[in-house]
Amino acid sequence: MASPCVIWPLTRTFVFATIKPIKNVIIYDNKYMSIETIKQLGLSDNEAKVYVASLELGQATVQELGKKAKVKRTTVYTTIEGLKEKGLLAETKKGKKTLFIAQNPEALLAISEKRLAEIKKVLPELKSIYNAGDKEKPKLKFFEGKEGYLAVYKNILKENPKELLAISSYESWLKHVDLEFEEKWTQQRIKQGMFLRWLDFKTKATAKRAKEGKKGLREIRFLPDKFAFSSTIFIYEGKIGLMSGKAKDFMAVIIENQEFYQTFKQFFEMLFLFAKS
Repeated sequence: MASPCVIWPLTRTFVFATIKPIKNVIIYDNKYMSIETIKQLGLSDNEAKVYVASLELGQATVQELGKKAKVKRTTVYTTIEGLKEKGLLAETKKGKKTLFIAQNPEALLAISEKRLAEIKKVLPELKSIYNAGDKEKPKLKFFEGKEGYLAVYKNILKENPKELLAISSYESWLKHVDLEFEEKWTQQRIKQGMFLRWLDFKTKATAKRAKEGKKGLREIRFLPDKFAFSSTIFIYEGKIGLMSGKAKDFMAVIIENQEFYQTFKQFFEMLFLFAKS
């Protein structure tokens, strides 16, 4: 219900305005305190109202608290019990009267700390459930520009598979990676004992690599030229690294998913079986 009208005299004119009460806001010492803010500290709507009413009244009966907080008497009793359990309200006797006294607001900190401790306690279990359910969902990492191919190659060395499978166009690959980078990466791959099985198209460069054989810790087989493409695919440790072969707008994607990994691996094995040495 709106409060009575207020009249402001303006010379010979009167202006009538209706003041509407602000809901869920407590005014104390000309300052506004939002019930919603207090609720975020771990209190219910009624608990927040009764607690603030108790702070203002000091010692108060159930009836006084209910009236001040504008909470039904039947609800006040259960609300008071909840505040007592939280350590925010204490009970005392004054003659035959039962009075309730608000405790120091710092007790709200203890409530927050307790809630945080409970969350931390169950967090490991929740994370294990999350991770278990997440295994079937593909994880994708997208990269653009030079950082794209660097990210894929760095990830391969990091995962350090015993065997790396590759389907690529070496000529297109060289548009993004200089020979110095390739040499350093290859040396590191060999140092880590990572064997490379590689499908590509026959060129002077790939034929030279094929002759290196065991020295380069790799085996190269060639695909028919009529199926030429420009992208590169790496298959390793439950992941697929995809890199575009376009010099402009270069991009790379790392997909982590067992089903996709197994599919690409089988696809590679089928091609490798029919490819020429």
